[in-house]
Amino acid sequence: MRTSFMLFAISFICFTGISQQLQLEKASPFTAVKWENDIPIVTVNNEWYTLEKLDLYTTEELVAFCKKQYGLKWKKRFSEDLVEVLKTIGYQPQEKVTLVLSNKATQQKEVIGIFTLENRQKVVAYNHTARKTNKSPQKITIQQAINDIEEFQQILELRSSYVHLTAFDYKTAIASLKNTITASKEAIEVNYLTHELAKILAEIGDRHSSVKNESFVKESHATYSLQLPFSLASLNGQVVAVCRTTDEESYEYLHADFPFVKSINDIAIHTMIDSLVYKHKKAPEDAKLSRGVSEIQQLGKIYFANNLQLPKQTKIVFTNGHTDKTAWVQLQSKQSPYYSKIAWNTYIKSKEIKNGKLAGISKLLNENIGYISLPRMYHFKEVKAMQEYIDSTFTAFENTKALIIDIRFNPGGGRDLIQKFANYIVPTSNSPWVANVAYLRTEAKNTDHSSMSNRFLYPYASDKWSETDKASITAFLELFNTQKKFDTTKFSNPHYMILHAGKHSYNKPIYILVNERSFSAATVFTSAFKGLPNVTIAGVTTDGSSGNSQSTQLKHSNIRVKISTMLSFQRNGKTLDGNGTKPDIYLPINQDQLLKGTDTQLKQLVKHINEK
Repeated sequence: MRTSFMLFAISFICFTGISQQLQLEKASPFTAVKWENDIPIVTVNNEWYTLEKLDLYTTEELVAFCKKQYGLKWKKRFSEDLVEVLKTIGYQPQEKVTLVLSNKATQQKEVIGIFTLENRQKVVAYNHTARKTNKSPQKITIQQAINDIEEFQQILELRSSYVHLTAFDYKTAIASLKNTITASKEAIEVNYLTHELAKILAEIGDRHSSVKNESFVKESHATYSLQLPFSLASLNGQVVAVCRTTDEESYEYLHADFPFVKSINDIAIHTMIDSLVYKHKKAPEDAKLSRGVSEIQQLGKIYFANNLQLPKQTKIVFTNGHTDKTAWVQLQSKQSPYYSKIAWNTYIKSKEIKNGKLAGISKLLNENIGYISLPRMYHFKEVKAMQEYIDSTFTAFENTKALIIDIRFNPGGGRDLIQKFANYIVPTSNSPWVANVAYLRTEAKNTDHSSMSNRFLYPYASDKWSETDKASITAFLELFNTQKKFDTTKFSNPHYMILHAGKHSYNKPIYILVNERSFSAATVFTSAFKGLPNVTIAGVTTDGSSGNSQSTQLKHSNIRVKISTMLSFQRNGKTLDGNGTKPDIYLPINQDQLLKGTDTQLKQLVKHINEK
């Protein structure tokens, strides 16, 4: 193997193509790819072959590069994104490519493959079918379970980013699980192993991570779909039981004299949220409570995810803070979750935008206040007219006295909107503005990684940055320190997201309205603009989290493990995960918003703007 290749092509000898330069970004010379001991077996001309070489590169070189560059997603990238792989190496593919192939029936031979989009689509379809048919076994042997647990630990230590920040002793937890498995005298259920690994991963604090048995069929578990026969919601740090009013337009307390839920099956409600709803254990407090009550609503699912037996009847203790009321309820299959009216309107607006109807994004409020609602963090490729709409909106709002950008219940998405809004939000005096710092779990220290550049994150040495940009990074770093120290040798050099003022900045006060369900890229949006002199964050601490996830499947159980490979820091040095972004003006919901759907948060913010 050529050492220069493994050192990521320090020098590259240009190859004179045998055909015209390939113009397609998504294409493949194969129609299917499968794997035998990490060796690609490809379909060419309807025959399966072992790929020995692709033009200049041996299969060994290509596989080694993909493993190093793409981590847990290397097989997917090789099979579905071969053009990008080759360009990342420094090689421009031609339409026709020389392939060296072999199989049991024939010795090595050279054939000419043709890069086409149709071939690539067939590869994607083959991968999709293979994933669906590759069902997980229901049970595995004790030794197979031990092997999968050890593979899980290896994934954490080689790929996880947050394992380097956590104080949680995951090694002891994994050792304890292995001891429990070893002591078992029966085969291990894959669902049991899934849940135990998920508990360990949740303690690490990576909110974009997950452990899942993708072959689980909920109908196969008798009590999985059972839910509480009333709705749960959170209010002022408490859990309340509510139900729909007779007109179905609003809610009322299930028991007016005992509105709060104290315990379920003798487990204190907050203890249940802290322990049984482990998926959100490391979320900011408001988000943990809000998401926790939504999860507990599905009580059968919660017991299943904790490997617990669900009682035949469910004991609920209601309280008013002074006296209690005990009731026994029968769980039901019918869904009765609490829906915030604002969350529902956000969902409807999101569907309209998906269908190209953008008019509902903005409006003019009373007292000449502009209002923009973003139900998701859209990629501009998804909504092609979005950029023009934003430009026209800021033009229309030029003479308003203030602007509210509402991203409550926004689950995230891409970062295109951050860059676009920066043109109008960032003042010229604060441009360039270093908005986000991130590190990627990789040995390639100073490379423009595609998974980071897709998030507008680049290292200091990148050609993306001008000298002015680099000067702003240098000035920023004089005051920047990460809240927690970690072994930077395990990560890339820091990557930065920089925002720039546009030609026509909005020069009035801007308020970003958020809540505990503003997640992922929505919380990046919030933190990116926090600290600018013209921006005020209002509402409730966001749900934080900013991941760069990669997935893999454990060998014996086929359990899917998804891990974040990026540490993402706010300007204050705190990670987004576990902290979220705190508002400058705290505006929690009140009883009217909870029960009647009145948007009291927005009303309070408008009042604040007018008084100011």
